Amino acid sequence: MTETVTGTWFVVRTSLPFWRHRRDPRISYLSLPDGRVLDAVRYTRRGRERWVLGIDLPVPGGGYRWRGLGPLTRLTSSTWRVVHAEEDWAVTYFARTLFTPAGVDVYARGPTLGSRAERSALAQLAADPSAAEHLDALFAPAHGGA
Repeated sequence: MTETVTGTWFVVRTSLPFWRHRRDPRISYLSLPDGRVLDAVRYTRRGRERWVLGIDLPVPGGGYRWRGLGPLTRLTSSTWRVVHAEEDWAVTYFARTLFTPAGVDVYARGPTLGSRAERSALAQLAADPSAAEHLDALFAPAHGGA
């Protein structure tokens, strides 16, 4: 994972239904010395902050294989990749799993995405054949407030 993607990102656009009834979704990535990546997904649901921890292993050809670290997620895995990343925004693609459909997330370093960054992110999505099919399903998850 490039250093550009490490740190904390807010999910500002997504096609993944998981984010429909959750607020303030954000993901923190930490590159480990052995090439793995630790990720922490945080969100609020029913007024309580929730966490999902995972470890990402690089896969041949690019991308990562995520495996949960918690008791309920330890047997769960998924494959994902960075479609494109800039300093202040990134686009990721997630393959279908037993529990979730394939989809995309657009990340920003804060809870909002500027119009120029949004146009660039959508252009990157449209240029990627796997990601492009999810453009029509994009929505903005809730951030801040009640």
